[in-house]
Order: sequence, then C-alpha cells, then structure tokens
Amino acid sequence: MATWEDAQGTRWVLTPIWGPPHSAFKAPVDHGEVNDGAIVAFRLEEKAGKLTLVPAWMSQNMNRAEPPVIANGIVFAYGNGEDTTQSYPDIGLADTPERRIAGSTHAVLYALDAQTGKTRWSSGDQIASWNHWSGLSVANGRVYIGTFDSVLYCFGLR
Repeated sequence: MATWEDAQGTRWVLTPIWGPPHSAFKAPVDHGEVNDGAIVAFRLEEKAGKLTLVPAWMSQNMNRAEPPVIANGIVFAYGNGEDTTQSYPDIGLADTPERRIAGSTHAVLYALDAQTGKTRWSSGDQIASWNHWSGLSVANGRVYIGTFDSVLYCFGLR
C-alpha cells in the first residue's frame, strides 16, 4: 500500500488488487472493466468521530497490479505481467517455475493522476520481461523498475 497527502490536507491510501474487484465494491470513478488487477484509491475521512476509508477511484485494468509509489502528484504503478496460475483443471496444483515463467508476459508501468486515477502515460510494450515483488523506486526525477531478466529500466518523470 501507499499513502500521500494532497494540497488540501486530504490523506489518500492506495492499494493494488489482483483479479476483478468484488461484486459489492464500487468506486465512484473507474477507468474501465478490471479483470486482471488495478490500483484502488481511498480517501481517509472522519465520519461520526471515526476514521473511514472512502473509495475514490479505481485505475484501468493492470496485469497483476503491484504496490504504487507517489511522486509530485503522480501515482506510478505497474502490472507485473507474471503468470500467477497455481492450479490447473487437468492436474490440480502444479505451481512450478517452468510453468509460471513460460506463461508470464511483460510488466507495464503506468503514470496515473493521483486525484482521479486517469492514466497519463504507460510504458506499453517497452519493458521486455515481467517483474514481481521488487517494486518501484523513484529518485532524482526518475522511476526505476527491475525485471526477471535482470534489466533495470529507468523512465523520466515529467
């Protein structure tokens, strides 16, 4: 999860989800159908003397969204592209590296508007491999992501 405070003093909490959202979950702003994962943003509000997380927006579909980072009002998030299948109809549980690596695709980095979740930019197919659990780093006006094939990608913040 990640958090940030906007210029009006509102505290935001962002979290990734994998797969589609629960049928009972509704965000006031969404950016299309989500099947593989997304980033969900909540505002922290006080209601009746208690702090409450209020859904604000849900990003576009991301292939296995991972925890985001926020810099200069921009949410940087990514779909890791990893095949997370662990069971199969014909053989049951078979979570092996050989199956998961072969079924994985590529990570996609997204720059989202922190207030609305609207995609401002994505890396598209520029990243050649998948990533899982290594996360994003932001420093000196750049965002970094490493991939399974040991490549470190660097994108400028604008």
